[in-house]
Amino acid sequence: MILKWYDQNKRNLPWRESQNPYKIWLSEVMLQQTQVDTVIPYFKKWLIHYPTIQSVAETELDDLLKIWEGLGYYSRCRNFYNAAKEVITKHNGIIPNKIEVFRSLPGVGEYISGAVMSMAFNQSHIAMDGNHRRVISRVLGIKKLSNYNQKRIKSILKELIGVDRPGDVNQALMDIGSSICKSRETLCLDCPLQSLCKAFLLGNPLAYPQKINKKKIPTKQLVAALIKNKDSILISKRPNKGLLGGLWELPNVVIENIDSPGNDLIGQIEKQYGYDITVNRPLGKISHSFTHYKMNITLYQCNTKNDMVSEPGVKWVRYSDLNQFAFSKANHKLFRLIEKKDV
Repeated sequence: MILKWYDQNKRNLPWRESQNPYKIWLSEVMLQQTQVDTVIPYFKKWLIHYPTIQSVAETELDDLLKIWEGLGYYSRCRNFYNAAKEVITKHNGIIPNKIEVFRSLPGVGEYISGAVMSMAFNQSHIAMDGNHRRVISRVLGIKKLSNYNQKRIKSILKELIGVDRPGDVNQALMDIGSSICKSRETLCLDCPLQSLCKAFLLGNPLAYPQKINKKKIPTKQLVAALIKNKDSILISKRPNKGLLGGLWELPNVVIENIDSPGNDLIGQIEKQYGYDITVNRPLGKISHSFTHYKMNITLYQCNTKNDMVSEPGVKWVRYSDLNQFAFSKANHKLFRLIEKKDV
């Protein structure tokens, strides 16, 4: 039933053109918390530059982050890079086809391991994402996603993928969840599972499963510095570990005293970089949201008379050369402010 529907309705996606484990793995990494339409151009561009797992392992992380720039959740890229190096050094360049071994690689969890093993190697492993969880919850009439009910969902999924073509079953459920059985809309008359679906038979599929109210996330106030010296500006690199790890940015600081942001900025620049700066006019403010918090960043035009010294993690670059470095979306918003002000 599901496979017949899939054969007739499956989405034409570039990573479905073969069972190449490298391409399937890459796509699943990119698709984590990211929409398919957003991923497709990144996926194609990546493969032009890095067509094999070996080519990923042999490049520099900075180059990979530049390709990834704008896709977000940069730890995915760092983990994929580290995993690629392990495939080369520990597995003779061959992606492991045993799920326990594959799952031991950096960034590979239960979902990605199940997806790659089923889609690339035709092994009977589930790959439960939000689409699977929602579709099966409605089929079973589950409202609360308790631990017990999560086990029920997994049990049904194991039954479904245990018969034939496990990778296609996993992908069929993804397609049903993304195109028919959506979180805020259902097209039940087009669904191959309609006759089995308790939520449909009860007349209110959108009530299943119950939505969890999201907690209000905090907002941080930051100030950033456009520090100029002649025709160059100062940029710094974030540590490889942590949020936005490995990306470049304009120097910035979370402010403690909203009444004197310039003083906080001066102190932080002096402490972190050893530069004595003059804070001039504000150039504007941008807002940006992450999963766990929001931030407002006020950008100040600054100057320094210190000698321009580039060292690991700190560079003086011409504004026209910034496209050689990977920056976060928030920093690109700051760059648009600079261009708007024609600084």
